[in-house]
Amino acid sequence: MAESLLELSLKFQTVSILVRIIITLVLIIIFHLVKKSICSFIDKSKFDSKNIIKYKKTTALSIKIISAIIIIPIWMYESKDILTFLGIFSAGLAFAFRDVVASFMGWLIINAQKPFQVGDRIKLGKILGDVLAVGWFYTTIIEVMEDENKTYGQSTGRITHIPNIKVLTEELINETNSFPFTWNELEINLTLKSNWKKAKDILMSIAKNRVGDIEQEAKDSLLIASKTLPIYYENLSHTIYTSMESGRVSLKLRLICKARNYRNLKHVLVEDILEEFSKHEDIELL
Repeated sequence: MAESLLELSLKFQTVSILVRIIITLVLIIIFHLVKKSICSFIDKSKFDSKNIIKYKKTTALSIKIISAIIIIPIWMYESKDILTFLGIFSAGLAFAFRDVVASFMGWLIINAQKPFQVGDRIKLGKILGDVLAVGWFYTTIIEVMEDENKTYGQSTGRITHIPNIKVLTEELINETNSFPFTWNELEINLTLKSNWKKAKDILMSIAKNRVGDIEQEAKDSLLIASKTLPIYYENLSHTIYTSMESGRVSLKLRLICKARNYRNLKHVLVEDILEEFSKHEDIELL
């Protein structure tokens, strides 16, 4: 391969700069048209959207690499000059575009270590959302609502481009990769006169009806996750913790649910609780 490039570069040693410019422009146009044709063919194929995006990115990257391999020797006479040029050029880029280089290193780490992938829900620094694409320099997500460290699971519709350098400098939380379930707590406050035992029974009944057999689903997912990460839970069942705080009885319903479904689950739980508690005069909410 190196010998072929050297032979190709030597052939252009006596060619004028104008001719080399024209050849370079023609090659760029040809490669652009080839890429456009292949991407158009992929768009018309019967692949699903994820595969279409993946194949188009692979095509673009391959065309760029091939074009660079062919065009660089046109402007370099000897292999030594090529190495010298690449060394100086790389050093200059590394100094002038430190953040860009760091973002590219972030892309390498993302692809090598797989802290997240397309489709995962992540929180990188203060930004929370679902990953749409992982580029060389930016990770694109669609933002998800969050309030008081609670993920609502619903999209705001805003597209955010995060520099990959943040993977190296910011805290990263992945909510859906290895174990796509999260623990959540719903606090219910009652007066001291309330029949808190009856309230607990009602809460447990509502949780059982609404959560259903998610415990078994979570156990199956946990079994898969524990083969790659040391994640272990002895108890995945929902439970209620009772405490007395500032003249009230506090009941905290702790339950596991899918990472993307907390807001919907909380909505139906609260409505069921309000409806059931309204039927009992000895249960008074605060």
